Amino acid sequence: MQRKRDGKSADLLEHFKPVQEADLAIHVKKIEELKQWLTAAKKLHPATQILLVTGPSGSGKSICLQTLAKALGYSLHEWTTPVDIDLFYDDKFDFEDREEKKGRRPQKALFDDFLYKTSRYCSLFDNAAAETSKLLVVKDFPNSLLRSAEDFHDSLNRYRDNSADPIVFIATDMASKSLDVAYNLFPASIMESFQIHQIKFNAVSTTLLKKAIKRICSIIKADQEISKQYQTVPSKVVEEDIIASSQGDLRNCCLNYLFTCMKSETGTTMPKRLRLDGSSVGNKLAKSSRTTSKKQKHPLGLNENLTIMHGLGRIFHPKYGEMRFVHSPESITECFLTQPASIVSLLHSNYVTRCTNIQNVAAASDTLTIVDGIMNEFRSDQLAMYGLTVAVRSMMVNNEQTAHGFQPIRKKIKVQLHER
Repeated sequence: MQRKRDGKSADLLEHFKPVQEADLAIHVKKIEELKQWLTAAKKLHPATQILLVTGPSGSGKSICLQTLAKALGYSLHEWTTPVDIDLFYDDKFDFEDREEKKGRRPQKALFDDFLYKTSRYCSLFDNAAAETSKLLVVKDFPNSLLRSAEDFHDSLNRYRDNSADPIVFIATDMASKSLDVAYNLFPASIMESFQIHQIKFNAVSTTLLKKAIKRICSIIKADQEISKQYQTVPSKVVEEDIIASSQGDLRNCCLNYLFTCMKSETGTTMPKRLRLDGSSVGNKLAKSSRTTSKKQKHPLGLNENLTIMHGLGRIFHPKYGEMRFVHSPESITECFLTQPASIVSLLHSNYVTRCTNIQNVAAASDTLTIVDGIMNEFRSDQLAMYGLTVAVRSMMVNNEQTAHGFQPIRKKIKVQLHER
C-alpha cells in the first residue's frame, strides 16, 4: 500500500516496521527457529545453507527475516523479477512495423546471473569496512520458473555448486495446489537432495495481534507528525472487530487499524465503513434502529461463528423473509469453509428425513450428485468451497415442505469420491 504525500511516495506501514526482535508480533518459537538457522548459516558452509520459509499471507515471514538478519549483521539482497513493459514498446508488439529483437535475455538467465554474481561479487555501494555477511532472498519467483520446475531445479543446482552465501526462499501458502509455489517447486525429493531446511509460519494469534496494535498506538502517540494523520486510540469494540476480522493476518490487521484511525485533510475522522450487506443507516422505526445498532457491533463485516448443529438447522429449516432467506446460503457457507467435505457428508446422511415431498428429495439428490463430482476435482481446493455453496443453496431451495418434529442428526457417511 503506497500513497503520495508532498510529492513523495511512502509505504503506509513504513513508520511502524519492527526495529528489534522484541517488536515482532510473531510466535517466539518461530523467531527462535529462524534466528538459530541464521546464526548457524555463518558458522557452517554458507553454500549448503538453503532455507524455505512458508506460511499464510500476512504471517510475518518477510518482516521477521529482515529484522533478525539486520540484528545478526546480514546484508540482504532480494531478487526482483524484471518488468517487461519496456520490451513491449521496444518491439512495437501488435503493430504492423514490429521488429524482432534477438538480444532479449530470458528470465532464467537473469535469475542465474543474480544468484551467481550477488553471491560472488561485492557491491560498490556497500560499506567495505563493515564486516557483513550476504544473505540472498527470493520471494518474487520468476514467472518462467513457476511454469517449469525443472528449470528452477537446474538453477538451484548451479547455485549450490558456485555460491558462497546462504539463500532464503519465501513462499506463501495457497488454497489451490496448482498455484502453491512450495508444493510445485519444492517437492520432497528436492528438499532431501538439496538438504533444504523448512520453517512453517502459522497465522498470528489474537494476543500477538493486540501486541502489534498496541505498538502502533504507542508510536502514533509519541510522534507528533504521525498523530496529525491518525487518531490516538479507536474504540475498544472497533479494535476487537479488527482483530477478529483479520483472521490471523498481521498485515491486514495493521492496515485496517490504520484505515480506521486515518483522518481526512480537514482533520476530521473519515466516515465509518459501509456494511457489506448494503443495509441503510438512515432513521427508521424504533425496532429497525435497535436491529441496526446490534448489527453495527461488527463494523468490519465480520460474520458470526456458527456451530455445526446450528448451521445444519439453518440449512434444513430455513426461515423466509420478504422474498428471500433470513440467513443467506452464502453467509452460512462462509462459516464452514475449513470443512466443506464434512458438511456435505452430513447433508448426504440427513437430507432424506428432512423432506416430506419425494420430488424435493429427488431434486436434492441430483444436486448432491453434481456436488460430489465438483468436490472430486482434487487439483483445486477452491472447487470444494463452490461445491459446498451449491449444496447448501440447493438444500434450502428444494426443501419446500420441511419435516416437523424432532429429527436426530445422523453421523456423516463416507462418500468414496471425497477420499480420492
